[in-house]
Amino acid sequence: MRKTSTGATLRHHHLGPHPLIRHYLERMNFPEIIRGCIGTGVAQSLDHAEVLAVLVHNVLVSRGPMYRIQDWAQRIEPNALNLTAAQMPGLNDDRLVRSLEALASERGRNVFFRLALRVIKDFELHLGRIHFDTTTVTLFGAYAASRTEPRITQGHNKDHRPDLKQLVFGLNVAADGAVPLLHHIFSGNRTDDSVHIRNVNQLRPLLQRDDFIYVADSKLCTRANLSHVDGYGGQFVTVMPRSRKEDKQFRTQLRAATPAVRWRKFHEIPNHRQQTGPPTVYSSTSAGPQQTAEGYRLIWVRSSQKATLDHESRLDRVRKAELALKAIGARIGKPSLRTRSEIKARTAKILAKYHVTAFLETSITTFNEVEYRYLRPGRPKPGDPMRKIQRRKLQLVITKNSAALRAEARVDGVFPLITNLNDRSKREILEIYKYQPYIEKRFALTKSEYGVAPVFLKKPTRVVGLLHVYFIAIMLSALIKRQVRSAMKKRNIKKIAILPEGRLTPTPTTPRILENFADVAWDEYQEDDRVVTFPVSINKTQALLLQLAEVPVNLYH
Repeated sequence: MRKTSTGATLRHHHLGPHPLIRHYLERMNFPEIIRGCIGTGVAQSLDHAEVLAVLVHNVLVSRGPMYRIQDWAQRIEPNALNLTAAQMPGLNDDRLVRSLEALASERGRNVFFRLALRVIKDFELHLGRIHFDTTTVTLFGAYAASRTEPRITQGHNKDHRPDLKQLVFGLNVAADGAVPLLHHIFSGNRTDDSVHIRNVNQLRPLLQRDDFIYVADSKLCTRANLSHVDGYGGQFVTVMPRSRKEDKQFRTQLRAATPAVRWRKFHEIPNHRQQTGPPTVYSSTSAGPQQTAEGYRLIWVRSSQKATLDHESRLDRVRKAELALKAIGARIGKPSLRTRSEIKARTAKILAKYHVTAFLETSITTFNEVEYRYLRPGRPKPGDPMRKIQRRKLQLVITKNSAALRAEARVDGVFPLITNLNDRSKREILEIYKYQPYIEKRFALTKSEYGVAPVFLKKPTRVVGLLHVYFIAIMLSALIKRQVRSAMKKRNIKKIAILPEGRLTPTPTTPRILENFADVAWDEYQEDDRVVTFPVSINKTQALLLQLAEVPVNLYH
């Protein structure tokens, strides 16, 4: 609000994408589920449902620390956040974190089960296949008070920060639009292979079926995990880890090239990274074992794209190792590099670091360094007597193992899939597993667009509560994207102009959809008893997006 020189008042009412977000929260029955599970907090001017909804709005639109959310919300029309003007001052950081604590409490356990049931029913999700994966949420600070599960502690950090503590965030998404349905927050040192049995046991009552296909990475491939899923009549698709005996034996056979292995093409997809690039060709072979030791179906796949990446990665590692070894060779004779044992230890460390022990061979040889020194002081003259001095020195010789490099090229792009789906073709099994990267996109979106990094929270329970809020945000985000893309397909709309500068895209994402409503607002001019309103102006693209998302346009009137 600002006043003009004549004493009139001009009020700016910012709506942005918040009416759209509010509509989806109500469609998910979010307020009622929150109130039914963790109560209302009637002693406060805001109940838990209203506070947590504001946090979801903030995550989706403008992620910020708790102490800035009140200032952020003051710039938005209260009704767009489903609040009143009198409630806005109550959005202080103390009120926000208390709602996070309530969400992370025992009372909040049923929130996500009920939320998933509502989403499944209202959006009519297909539940024939569920994909699961984990990521780490890296935290700064000691968190010495984190003693109860889930504990903030050190573990295998997927953000490549082993020096920092973390939590493990597990996510289940439906293959229908990659919509998140169920999540887990584990202690930072929890290993992926230990979470699958608990996860599928919670999915079964949620999905109300046992025959869904469970897809996960190689950590699923343990005898206990696979037998558990197969035992209750479930189905699975996963990739075999390199540590398995079957994988090691077949790769040894490929490297030896005897007997010769013949690969047959069974699938091909266009190159999505480069339109003019070659397609990705998938081949398979019957030369390797066709069953695991437990009797599950084993499919050997070779990807042309993965083969290229494996080859380039190996050459890059060899190049880096050679440079590091040459740097050591130049420093021989310096402190800590004077003996053979010191040189061998340093070279072995480098070869292990770049995983090129089989491809680079090193040896330490000696040579005579000759030096001539004049016997008489002063400026030397022709014929002055000299003394010949010989010193034996060490040098490092680096040789590429060409045979090993050629042998390793034969296993490039090879990966084995394990499944108990015996009635599906190899192409179907591959397509099922190739959907797994969509869950990685959910993690990438969380860490990039939505910037999950609760560095401003000190209490472990509040950190867990904030991660629950992020789960709700990415669920809502996935539902919006799924709805818009599905409507585009039904209406035969190939592309939509929502990118900067009005550029077209066939694959709209929720951040870009919400971005198109960033400036939506209406203004009110008041002078004495005269009030003039300037209503919301919705352009064609915004109107189309509201239609595709099935959001009533009167929410912006």
